[in-house]
Formats: sequence, structure tokens, C-alpha cells
Amino acid sequence: MAQSAPMKKYILIIAILLLLLPLIYGGFQMDNRFAPPPAQTFLEVLEGKAEIIDGRTVVINGQQIRLLNMDAPDLDQVCYTKKKQIGFRCGVVAAEKLAKLISHQTLTCEGEKKDAEGNLWATCYVGQLPQKIDINEQAVLSGWAVYDPAQSDKYKRIQGAAHNIRQGLWRAKFVMPWEWRAGDHAPPQPITSNSK
Repeated sequence: MAQSAPMKKYILIIAILLLLLPLIYGGFQMDNRFAPPPAQTFLEVLEGKAEIIDGRTVVINGQQIRLLNMDAPDLDQVCYTKKKQIGFRCGVVAAEKLAKLISHQTLTCEGEKKDAEGNLWATCYVGQLPQKIDINEQAVLSGWAVYDPAQSDKYKRIQGAAHNIRQGLWRAKFVMPWEWRAGDHAPPQPITSNSK
């Protein structure tokens, strides 16, 4: 049975529409499979010269900023040399090392949250892409800060590297900063062997 010319034309139009329907529908409904991920938004981004408070805290434009995912000894924390058990203010050294890392450069801090005291918790950087340097990470890598397991394990491997090459605090005997703040001010005891 032969189809008439108008009928063939009608079938052809329907076939073309059926083929184009996914393209037409897809144009109205954005397909995000190949789109870049959305840029991360931050609670607040601060930029400027930083005043160093201690090994984990800076101030930019009057806003106190706590470096995120890491911790460092408080200014009054005492650590001990491994050989002679001589105490030294490792918190002061940690603050000095952080100041040296920043080295009067402009600091950009991307804040993720604020605490009850109004401190901005942030990851801070010096430089611009492609040489943007994560100061929080560098403080842990220097050995004068530690990763904070209560926040994240983001810098855990970096700390492992610093520990393995005995950088900073890892050359001394010390208690973790959060233990020091909780009242553990006793010098770390040497490990003794009970072998016979």
C-alpha cells in the first residue's frame, strides 16, 4: 500500500520532532554533568597585612582570625628539649615561625565559620594563583603547628611528613596544644621499656 505524499511528509515531520525532542528539552533543562562545580562560597574573605597573635591566630583589619584545621602551642606553652630536658617557650617560637611564613606579605583568609567570640575560622593564603600558598598547611609542615583532629584530618599527612623529618615541635617533647589548654602542663615523660 503506497502512502500519499502528504502522509509521508507528516511521518517525516513527526520523526524529526521525535529526534529533536531530547535536544529541545535539554536546552530548557540545563544539563550540569559537564559544567564546572560551583565556586565555594565563604562566610567572609579578608585580605590585608596580618598582625600575628600566636601560632594559630592573626588579625586583619581588626578581625581576629583563627587558622582552620590546625592548632599551635599557646604563647605560654612550654616544651622540652629531648636530650637535656630544658624547657623553652615553644608557643613563642610557633608565633615567630608563623610571622616568618607570612613575612609581611598580604594575607588572604577565606573564612568558613565564626565562633561564639566572633573569631573567624579560616584558611589563609599568601600569593596569587598559581603560586597561592596555604599558610595553615605550611605552619603544620614547618612542624610548629599540628593538625587538629577535632576539626579535620586535612593536614594529617602533612604533619606526618614534618614528624618523620623531625621538624619544629617534633624535635622536642611536648603535649598537644589542646591538652596543654586543658591543664596538662607536666613535661612529657620519656618512654620507658619494661623489657627483661
